[in-house]
Amino acid sequence: MDSANSNASSRDVKCPSCGGKLLFDPVEQMVKCDFCGNRYSPEKIDLMLQLPEIDAGEADENEEDKLEIVCDSCGAVLITDKNTAATSCTFCGSPAIITRRLSKRFRPDYIIPFKITREEAESNITQFAGSKKYVPADFFDKSNLESIKGIYVPFWLLSSRCKVSVRGEGVKSAAMPGSRYILMSDFDVKYNNVPFDGSLEINDALMESVEPFNISERKPFQSSYLQGFYAQKFNLETGSLCDRILTRMEQYGKETARLAFSEYDSVKFGACAAKPYDLEHAYALYPVWFLNYSYGGKKYMCAVNGQTGKTDGYLPVDEAKRRLRLIGHRIIDALLITLGIALFAAFLFALYQLGAAFITSTAGFVLLLGCVCLISPLGMMTLLGYQFKSSLGEKIEPALEFLTRPVTILATKRRRSYINLLNETNNIVGPRPPAEEYYDSKAKIEFENQEAFRSSDQ
Repeated sequence: MDSANSNASSRDVKCPSCGGKLLFDPVEQMVKCDFCGNRYSPEKIDLMLQLPEIDAGEADENEEDKLEIVCDSCGAVLITDKNTAATSCTFCGSPAIITRRLSKRFRPDYIIPFKITREEAESNITQFAGSKKYVPADFFDKSNLESIKGIYVPFWLLSSRCKVSVRGEGVKSAAMPGSRYILMSDFDVKYNNVPFDGSLEINDALMESVEPFNISERKPFQSSYLQGFYAQKFNLETGSLCDRILTRMEQYGKETARLAFSEYDSVKFGACAAKPYDLEHAYALYPVWFLNYSYGGKKYMCAVNGQTGKTDGYLPVDEAKRRLRLIGHRIIDALLITLGIALFAAFLFALYQLGAAFITSTAGFVLLLGCVCLISPLGMMTLLGYQFKSSLGEKIEPALEFLTRPVTILATKRRRSYINLLNETNNIVGPRPPAEEYYDSKAKIEFENQEAFRSSDQ
């Protein structure tokens, strides 16, 4: 009997929302909670059956060398050795912390020790923040950077085979430019040691942005690695982890499917179904340096991979700095408008001077009189004949549009530039590592592909 079936037979999955009884609805083809009415996909429930329950046993003599540091403000729990003190919470900055004897078991399978020193982490964060716009000046103060703390973050390491089915569209120009094809691919792939952080207090996207970690440097867990550092325990329920696992596996499935359609100029996949199975898991601690920064009543966090030094994070925008930039932008706009008006006025003045000199001459006067005689009938026709007026307008309009196009394009670009400045933010982190980072290259993928011609741009 495989592990998935064994788990299913010995473990009754409850509703992730309320703990109620789950029943399969044949009409909706979904698993429904009999109590709260929430619905879940069978894929999610199947994954829940394969994931282990969080170890919540009581601590024993093996944990006598550890302490819990509990934040009364945000509820975060850190674990450290008896010789490491704390004065504030790493996650919310609150000084309201309580130190007590470890109450629950803390037995990770593996740990990756810190390689990046505190000084190196400080330098990395300074360089990272220096590359962003409008970061408040006091962020770089020594007093702020001294609050950097090293924490071992808990991760589930998941290795799994995955059945993937994707549907999308590809563009191929080899035979006919702009030819579009409907693409379908079904395959089985394996991903190794994909990490999912198990902390409620740490932003998931932030942790993914500082990946990857080099799994080859992991060590069997020993308490001595905690000396001088903090660590967290898992505090996520299994149901919360399932959605993240399926979402990431679906994204990786789309990325892997592109390998099967390399002859296309571009490929875009939409629908994707990923079903993990033969799941292997481990509980590991990964090293991360954190800096928690408060600005404008909000909390911002930066993180440094304690093994590789990769840095990312959320930073605020100093509105005073941005307003100065916006004022400069408007000053440039005003100068451009003034320059345009001056050039146009100079052009009109030059025409006036030429016209005045021409009219005062005898030949010019005769020519002007002749033009008046010719234009007068046209004026009468314009007043009396609306059709002629409309035709003339249709001929003049393209010429006017052509003459004003450069001004319109410049105005549009300046407006777009102003809006971009107004909306600039430092509150975005980088993407998670690509699928190839965790793809098992030794496990050959057998693609079952289908393609059908859809349309052509020609």
